[in-house]
Amino acid sequence: MKRILVPIDFSDVTPRVIDLARQLAKALDAEIHLVHVKELSAAAAPGTLGYGLAGMPELAPMAGVPVPGFEPMPHPIAQSEDQKSRLARWQKEIAQDGVQVTLHQPTGAVAEEILKEADAVSADLIVMGTHGHGGMYNFLVGSATKGVLKHSTCPVLLVPRANSSS
Repeated sequence: MKRILVPIDFSDVTPRVIDLARQLAKALDAEIHLVHVKELSAAAAPGTLGYGLAGMPELAPMAGVPVPGFEPMPHPIAQSEDQKSRLARWQKEIAQDGVQVTLHQPTGAVAEEILKEADAVSADLIVMGTHGHGGMYNFLVGSATKGVLKHSTCPVLLVPRANSSS
């Protein structure tokens, strides 16, 4: 096991994921490939629906609701300076531990891009977090974790979020 892929989403489980991946990489003399996918977002159409469909006009075609003039034009969601600095800090901390680390920032659908990066770097393991969202959230938004689990050709290690009662 020489290449560990670590998807980064800035959730509260991310530090635990990075810490575990770093420990594994040190023990196995492996390299880490951090992946932060810049998600695509459909441009909101000016329309007559206002905030209908929870402010997500891109769901209208699935709901069978016509939206005049709506043609989703995907564009990357902007990355904040805080996110950029956290990525750089994590990359630096991992490197200071003597682990070779590379940062990848593809743009696209999260699960698809994670799987593409895993193939591109010939990952031996994917270490990623779980969020514990409910079924409705996963139905509406989808789950990158579920997509990676379903289609990955290499083992996937899931790190649960911290227990809030401890």
